Amino acid sequence: MKLFLGGQFSLYIPGHPPSVEVEVNKPARLSEVLSGLGIPVADIHLAVVNGQLVELDEAVVSDQDEVKIFPPVGGG
Repeated sequence: MKLFLGGQFSLYIPGHPPSVEVEVNKPARLSEVLSGLGIPVADIHLAVVNGQLVELDEAVVSDQDEVKIFPPVGGG
């Protein structure tokens, strides 16, 4: 699975890359995959799988998927 890390999420991966390849041997819940990487799921505001906005708790991913995660955006 190709995982794109928006915002501060790259800080949870050694070397802080903007994206990583994650091996997903069988279909798995996206929230479990991200938790396994040490990414705090509660901080994710948007998740996109293969170009489609998904509910983080319901999304199931496999090795061929492209996933993007983003934190809440603020400004002023």
